[in-house]
Amino acid sequence: MNIQEFFQHRAGTWMSQRTSHHLIIKKAEGGKSEITVETLSADQPEVVALCDLHQFDPATVSCSARVSWDGSMEWDSDPGKHRGTTILVAIAETVQGGKLLRQQGYAEKAPVVGRYHLSDDGVLSLITEYGTLFSEEKLWFPRPNICMRAGLTVGMSNVASFCTEIRKVP
Repeated sequence: MNIQEFFQHRAGTWMSQRTSHHLIIKKAEGGKSEITVETLSADQPEVVALCDLHQFDPATVSCSARVSWDGSMEWDSDPGKHRGTTILVAIAETVQGGKLLRQQGYAEKAPVVGRYHLSDDGVLSLITEYGTLFSEEKLWFPRPNICMRAGLTVGMSNVASFCTEIRKVP
């Protein structure tokens, strides 16, 4: 599987069940969300704008997607806190890895350039370093309509999370 195939396989609407472990306070919380992934062409205005922002040529885009989420966590007092949309753009540097441009991150709401690596067994690793934060997330498909995600965020907040996502099939 290459990065384009991974993005195409990820397209669709997913129901996500999450457990987040807050390592500093030693407590866990559950959450759920609906995630929609839509693949985009490299000539879409938002893809071109993100490439321009980070000074990458849109002709080098391997694949891109719009990701939207709407969810809640157990401790939420603000129902809109876990709602958003971002654009992801993959720019391959090798067969298995490259840069990942994000319009905004989940932990930080600013544009960022991270890295991705797709292993031989189909596990996609997303690595992002912000000024005060390091985040690594791994995604894989144990079955065609099931996606697993495991993540670790270290910095101001230290959180380990695990998600099971099931594709909504019409």
